[in-house]
This record gives sequence, C-alpha cells and structure tokens, in this order.
Amino acid sequence: MKILKLKLYQETACYKKPFATKVAETYPLPPYSTIIGMFHKILQAGAGEYFPMNISVQGSYKGIFSNYQNLRMYKGKDKVTSMPRNVHQLLDVNLIIHVQAEDEIIDKIYKNIINGTETFTLGRNEDIVRIDSIKILGDVNEVEESEIKEQNAYVPEWIDNEIAGINYRLNTTYKIQDDIRKWNKVNVKYVEKHTNKSLYGTEVLQDEDGDNIYFYSERIQNEL
Repeated sequence: MKILKLKLYQETACYKKPFATKVAETYPLPPYSTIIGMFHKILQAGAGEYFPMNISVQGSYKGIFSNYQNLRMYKGKDKVTSMPRNVHQLLDVNLIIHVQAEDEIIDKIYKNIINGTETFTLGRNEDIVRIDSIKILGDVNEVEESEIKEQNAYVPEWIDNEIAGINYRLNTTYKIQDDIRKWNKVNVKYVEKHTNKSLYGTEVLQDEDGDNIYFYSERIQNEL
C-alpha cells in the first residue's frame, strides 16, 4: 500500500454536523466520510462503488463566522416553505490529509488530480479546494512519542484513548440496509495544536516531512 499526502487550502468551509438544522454547526476539521467522498469523486467512482482507504486529517483555521441564510424546504410537490438559518463557516482553512490505499488507487488519485481540469470541493458544493501540494510518500517511520504542536488533529481512540480533547464520533463508510445508509463510526479526540499534547503508548506514524499521521483504521494501517 502507498500513502498520498496533500496540503489543501479553503477560503471558507462548512463541514456540517448531522442533525444541526436551525443552526448549521461545523466540525473543526472535515470528517472522514467527507474526505472519502471527495476522493471517490476524484476517482470517478460509480454508484455504490467503494475503494477501501485509510484517512488522516489535521489542520488549522483563522477564525469562525456565521453566514445568515434563508433555507427553503419542499413539502409535497407544490408547497415550499422557508426559514432563516445561521451557517457556521471556517475562515482560511489549511489542511494536511494523508490517504492510504492500494497502489493502483493512490496512483489513480494522483494522476486524476495532476491532470484534472475540474474544480475540487470539500464539504458543501461551494467549499472550493485549492491543492497546494501533492506527493506520494517514500519513507514513513514509527515514533514512540510525539507532540501535537503544529496542527489541530483528529486522534483516533485506538492511537491514544487518554489524551485530552473534544470527543467526536465520526462517520467513515456506510452500507445500504433497507434503503437507509448505516454508517460505520470511529471515536476520536479533536486535539488543538496550542495544547502541545504528547502521544504515548501506541507508536505513531511520521512522514518524511516530520508530520504525524493519525489514520482512523488500525486494521488498514497494519497492512503497510
């Protein structure tokens, strides 16, 4: 398996939390399911087609603001109602994403991004992504101890279940059962960079640039 590293920038973004209706709250980083969806769009996956992959995400943003919008809702064929809604948006988002997958999948993602002519988005359709760098990693090392000091990060429970942070239960992949999406989920801690938290216990992957990698799936990571 190969690992692809991307550095992304978004002027604004909203990674909407489920069931947030009257106020569209955003996650501080995109959840795994959103990132997996972006890569499957880049892969031009067909309906119901899934390519196994492992995701790590970390990053930062300059600030958060509210965008006052009018939400339209359709009730039946002819009736349309509306309601005001505040949409929380992140400003000046910088992300570091690592994706692990079979060699041919990584090669195809890389090729489609390098040769692509369409605009990439992450979050809502209007949340445009600028890809600042992309590369297939060479050396990836395991370190026994490291600090979270450069980027905010989702740290999965299997890596460190004692580190202090904000608890989230994030969607990863899903299966269709009785015409309903049944989501697989993973428990993570959102750890902010300024806390300088140290990771102990499980060895953490570190790439050739010195950036930590926090893959959500221990099983897939072990296939490296």
